Amino acid sequence: MLTRRSLLAAPLAAGKERLIIDTHLEVWTDDPKFPFAHPERPELKRVAVQGPIENQVQQMKDFGLKHAVLITPRYFGWDNSYTSYSLHKHPDLFVAHGLINPLDPKVHERLRYWVKEHKFQGVRFSPIYHPKSTWLNSKEHYPLWKEAEKLGAVFNYYILPHQMPMLEEMCERFPGVKVVIDHAGKPDLKLSDPWPEFRKMFRLKKFKQVWISNSEPYEMTELKRWPYEDTLPFYKAIYEEFGGKQIIWGTGYPRPRWELPMDKELEFVDKICDFYSNADRRLILGENALRIWKFRKQKK
Repeated sequence: MLTRRSLLAAPLAAGKERLIIDTHLEVWTDDPKFPFAHPERPELKRVAVQGPIENQVQQMKDFGLKHAVLITPRYFGWDNSYTSYSLHKHPDLFVAHGLINPLDPKVHERLRYWVKEHKFQGVRFSPIYHPKSTWLNSKEHYPLWKEAEKLGAVFNYYILPHQMPMLEEMCERFPGVKVVIDHAGKPDLKLSDPWPEFRKMFRLKKFKQVWISNSEPYEMTELKRWPYEDTLPFYKAIYEEFGGKQIIWGTGYPRPRWELPMDKELEFVDKICDFYSNADRRLILGENALRIWKFRKQKK
């Protein structure tokens, strides 16, 4: 009998279950042991919907996901304690990225702390919250990138199109740092013509240490309804420019999902993005992640 899990795997697996890795998973709880400290919204102390690690573990069982990359949500600010707790509770399932303050003069030391003391594999930066700032490619950040090269740490960026040239400069200067771009580079579909700014990201394709996350269409769309047709030209353009080897997939949140349930997340890649080849879908949904992060072998 075909289960829900095998039905999802069957179209591309050709009789063999495929590898699925969620490369962007934010989990949170309002347990007072892990207090919120949102940098932009300090008044926020809890949210109505909880996304604890247990929900994601169950989702992975239900849909056959092998691993996921935990990323600290903005709620906790620079305190990655819940992410660390979740990682160490399920070390065979997850790797982790924390948040560190990019304006901290000792930001490179904070990177070393979370990697060395908590076994994180990288950090996430969000220059999208600082649209006029130039910290991304500042000389003050050179020690941070040098430390990342030394540690083998991965940088994940939530970034606006006009900030891409700054990131390009750093990728050129520090080729030993692996970089992931969130949310397809965040093209602004409110603009009458978002393409001139959006295409600035394409210059990053020359760096083999850069990957684009072609995921979470509800973060981009102006239509606000499935299947988010207005996002497809952008996902297709990224695919045509970067190719299957430089694209990854992630969902953003565990069950309960605010936008898409997991079956729709996978359907978006399997059916809605019909321009992907089957071989490249396997890369995007899991195999590329193995080139970025080091996952543990799961115990049988």
